[in-house]
Amino acid sequence: MTSTFHGIETSKRALFVNTTSMQTLGHNISNASTEGYSRQRVNQTEARPIWAMGMTKSQQPGMLGTGVEYGSITRVRDTFLDTQYRRENQFLGSWEVLNATMVSIQGILNEPSGSGLATVMDDFWNAWETLNRDPSLLSARVAVAGAASNMTDTFKHISESLTNLTNDVTSNIDKKVMEANNLLDNIASLNVLIRDNESFGDNANDYRDQRDLLIDKLSTIVDVQFAEDEVGMVNITAAGVNVITGDAVTYLTAANAATATAGQLNGYTKSLAETQTIRDQLNAMVNTLTTGEIKVTLSNGYVTTSQLSALNQVTLEDGTVIPAGQVIPAGSRIASSMDILVNGFNGLHGLGYTLTEPTTSGVPFFVSTGGGFTIDDIRVNPDILADTNKIAASSKFENVNGADKVIRGNSDIANALASLRDALFTFPANLTSLSKGTTDDYFRALAGDLGIRAANTQRNFNNQQSMADNLQIQRQEISGVSIDEELADMIRFQQAYNAAARNMTTVDEMLDRVINSMGIVGR
Repeated sequence: MTSTFHGIETSKRALFVNTTSMQTLGHNISNASTEGYSRQRVNQTEARPIWAMGMTKSQQPGMLGTGVEYGSITRVRDTFLDTQYRRENQFLGSWEVLNATMVSIQGILNEPSGSGLATVMDDFWNAWETLNRDPSLLSARVAVAGAASNMTDTFKHISESLTNLTNDVTSNIDKKVMEANNLLDNIASLNVLIRDNESFGDNANDYRDQRDLLIDKLSTIVDVQFAEDEVGMVNITAAGVNVITGDAVTYLTAANAATATAGQLNGYTKSLAETQTIRDQLNAMVNTLTTGEIKVTLSNGYVTTSQLSALNQVTLEDGTVIPAGQVIPAGSRIASSMDILVNGFNGLHGLGYTLTEPTTSGVPFFVSTGGGFTIDDIRVNPDILADTNKIAASSKFENVNGADKVIRGNSDIANALASLRDALFTFPANLTSLSKGTTDDYFRALAGDLGIRAANTQRNFNNQQSMADNLQIQRQEISGVSIDEELADMIRFQQAYNAAARNMTTVDEMLDRVINSMGIVGR
């Protein structure tokens, strides 16, 4: 049955619930700008009504309401959107890093421009064209040596820039792994706090917000799969490793970047591959230009520097006919043109004769410290830089007073070397979209392929950014704090509190009448 003080108890509950609602509302407003915060809500419910239990129904009506109470304070959160956002966010992290790397690589090549590698290579070939017109001109020889040095220096500069980029990427992998491990430590610590607090039946809303924010940040670095167990602790798998099981942490290492399927670590792995691809492509171009097998034609009058084998039948000056594929003795002067295979620029230059007295041949134009030529291991022969007369531009020499002297006006080899600009080389397959063509064609294909990959990366990055932003907006629409909405609720809770207080005052006045103003008959 009802109590005399039932009305006060009902009003008291209303005061307590609305006070809690106002305190929670204040907490929401305070954290309106806090990253990762989810607005909280007091879940109000009707208190259990009064009903007198018995074998027979009481004459007094039952089910009398006893006011309001709250069962819990929960955060407004959509876990489905969380899962979607983290999935898209990890791919965003990967494309973001790769896009930045592609921009850096494009900046290193600096194409198209008036000062990039293509321009430097044009200057190199143009210098040989000038030398072809007058092979004895000192300024032309100096220009060839200078243009060649500029080209090799440009190759070296590109190599150093790519090396620095690779080192930066590798260093960032280490930093991101360390950052990820710090996040894992904090997530594991929050797992314990959430488990301990929720074991008493409460909702650890603020701890859960902090943990969700850390998982969001972790998804930027590496792919994450997560699941919450029955005690509220989240278990996480990243890069194929069970990094968190309850409060136990298994740390990531730099090697796990290779197993990451998304996130910044995956982007850095792809960046290293892109950097190596560009280096391999440029190395292939340099090595093919200097030593790649190519067919050239030597005109009549050429004196062989060593034993050679022609692709066609050759007639010597003395009338001897050498069938195709047969050995032509060293020192033979040919009376007909011959087609031979030479090993790139160096091989052709080695067939020419220098302006030194006596003339010499077999001088390599480019040298390296290793077996092959790469962008970081190619330079102009120091002997040529010290004495430009050692540039072998001529294919003929004559014996004057017992000494072999080059015919100064002859530029057959210089012409052949300049013609290599339009020669069709065979480049390693599967490096670019071009396997056979000129060096200019190959570099254009290299730059074009890079541009296509960079454009695709930029487009994927922009699309992924839009997807992640849209999901974040949806999350904020649900979980974010709206000041206007909170102020409207403030007025509602304030009015409810005032009404409950007024109701308590009225009940108190009623009780005062009963207690102090009744029962005075017969006094």
